[in-house]
Amino acid sequence: MSLATVRSTLKNAIASNSNYSVFDHVPEVIIPPCVVLVAGDPYLEPLVIGNNKGFTVRYRIEVIGQTFSAPSALENLENDINTVLGLIPVKWSITGVSSPRLRPTNSTDLYSVEIDIQTTYSAS
Repeated sequence: MSLATVRSTLKNAIASNSNYSVFDHVPEVIIPPCVVLVAGDPYLEPLVIGNNKGFTVRYRIEVIGQTFSAPSALENLENDINTVLGLIPVKWSITGVSSPRLRPTNSTDLYSVEIDIQTTYSAS
């Protein structure tokens, strides 16, 4: 299985909820609500030293909500977090959820949160 397939499977699982545009890259224009998948850190970690076929692969899911100035922005973002958590495939482990933060864009500040996840990946 390729890393592109791993990423595509994750993207399709989250995109199954039509409320979100889901990107496997940072888009030029961010229109909320959306989800952006980026590589985690470390991205790949060998499961066994000297084994170049089995890895833990990590992704960061950035959930981007409404503008910061909206009175219900935090509640909406918390609802988005719960929805996205429920869409993550079973074979993935959720390792953390960041605190809500402002994400500056070209036009405004948006509320966002990062969900760190990981799974095993075999290069063969």
